Amino acid sequence: LHLHSDYSLLQSTIQLKPLAAKLAEMDMEACALTDYGNMYGAVSFYSAMSSTGVRPIIGYEAYVASAGRSDRSSAVQAGERPYYNLVLLARDLTGYQNLVELSSRAFTEGFHHKPRIDLDLLGQYSNGLIGLSTATGGAAAHFLHNRDVARATGAAKELEAIFGRGNFFLEISDHGLDDDPELIKRVVGLSRSTDIPIVAGNNAHYLIEEDAKAHAIMQCIGEGRTLAPGSAHQGSSKMYVRSREEMWAIFGDELPEALNNTLEIAQACFVDLNLE
Repeated sequence: LHLHSDYSLLQSTIQLKPLAAKLAEMDMEACALTDYGNMYGAVSFYSAMSSTGVRPIIGYEAYVASAGRSDRSSAVQAGERPYYNLVLLARDLTGYQNLVELSSRAFTEGFHHKPRIDLDLLGQYSNGLIGLSTATGGAAAHFLHNRDVARATGAAKELEAIFGRGNFFLEISDHGLDDDPELIKRVVGLSRSTDIPIVAGNNAHYLIEEDAKAHAIMQCIGEGRTLAPGSAHQGSSKMYVRSREEMWAIFGDELPEALNNTLEIAQACFVDLNLE
């Protein structure tokens, strides 16, 4: 449900045709495309997945401006970030059309370093969408990391109110980072206190684990820096397309509901683009 292709420019090494082949080999039933701030690959992704029998879930990872999409000052309140990440998935054709609207207006109305939307715009175009908080870049995760449970709760409830009950999920992921277990614990606590469901994700930026170094090199090119020995994306080599067996080994014993929710979301999303 959380995957970036090479249309996330200089952020992912995943190409769509090899992805489709790998998913078919893994016997995956569905896969989402959630590129950063754009939907450039949506139609190509739809075609590539459909050709191998994998159901395409069309989405994108939005940048949600803290001070509103029209603000260009980059000023933020204490403890805030300029923007937060939010994964959006299309449940149906209406949701797809709303994704197109949001991603387009992020560029035409909200561009400031990043193509940004805001909660006001999201509220206007939330029909047919499912939202995932993102495990590290979202507002709830940010405030939980800072131990500000009250603001994390407020941010989560605000998004749930926009999407509607049952259409917003708190994402957890385990990429083998030192902070992951504690953040997962806090997100689970937030889920239980708000009754907002959790969902397991693996923020994929490369196809197989062995591609982690190539991905780190690509990031260095984009950022104009030198590769440090042993470095990987955000310090992890686990941001690849994991199998269901791997995901169940990570979350199956303690948080099976998070994995079951990935299946429920996948089954709820169906967009027929009718490209013929």
